[in-house]
Amino acid sequence: MLEDSGYLDLYFGDESHFGLTPNVPYAWQKRGHQILLPSAKGKFLNVVGLMTRKNDLFFEMHETTYDADKCISFMDSFVAQTVKKTVVILDNSPIYKSRKFMAKIKEWKEQMF
Repeated sequence: MLEDSGYLDLYFGDESHFGLTPNVPYAWQKRGHQILLPSAKGKFLNVVGLMTRKNDLFFEMHETTYDADKCISFMDSFVAQTVKKTVVILDNSPIYKSRKFMAKIKEWKEQMF
């Protein structure tokens, strides 16, 4: 494989969010005896990362909504620190299909190759 030989780096990317307000929105209860548990909507921590099969990780965290502009900024930072040919595999998220993101792909390819 080209990655194993050191010819290129291969990264897999994904993003997720974590609730910062703990809650339990359900519970076991006896029939006919309803237990109500309060739940609250709170802040989220959004995390985006790129990782190799060898667990090399490049990531960012945001306490605000993760959008195409933040994604582009993240990729700009990642591309700036690459030192050899790099392939990035992303999922089918709408952020990666946005016009802004798609317009940057050619620029990133030129910087990484």
